[in-house]
Parts: sequence; structure tokens; C-alpha cells
Amino acid sequence: MTFPPPPYPEGHDLLEGRSVVVTAAAGTGIGYATAKRCLEEGARVELSDHHERRLGEAADRLADELGARPATVVCDVTDEDQVQGLDAGAVSAFEGPIDVMVN
Repeated sequence: MTFPPPPYPEGHDLLEGRSVVVTAAAGTGIGYATAKRCLEEGARVELSDHHERRLGEAADRLADELGARPATVVCDVTDEDQVQGLDAGAVSAFEGPIDVMVN
């Protein structure tokens, strides 16, 4: 017997007013799903991915689905200077500290 999946849960603003950075392949898979859920829960989100095209497409999809386009930063997380720039850029974009960092 096969059962249908449960209904997708609605957001409850659990991250309202929080700043979230999703790094390393946020343009696809688990990173994308994490960013989407954080947006649904009311967070300000910045996505990071090494692949610029994939990153832009993910941000555009999120904007189409949720009405909010997250900030994006191309970043190779194996390069310490780029990671430091990602962090500094997020603090500047959010005009405050990062509350959640998903690596």
C-alpha cells in the first residue's frame, strides 16, 4: 500500500527578523531547500554557491515561488579570503550580525 506524502507545512515565522547565510552549493539540493524553508519562516537569506549561474537561477526560482529574492554571493568555500568576504558581505547586507550559518 502506498500513502501520499504529508502536506507541506506552512511557515510560522519562526525565523522572523533573523539573518541566515546558506553556503556551499546553496543553489541546489539540500542547500536550496534549506534556504527556501528559512525564507518561508521569515528570515532574511543570503545564498552562496561556487557556480554563479546555478546561484542566480536558484535565487530567481525562490523569488518566483516566494516573492522574495535572497541576496547572493559567489564563493568558493575552500578559499579562506572568499569566505571572509562572504561573512563581511552578509553582515553589511543584513546591517547586523549573522544569526544562522548553514554550511
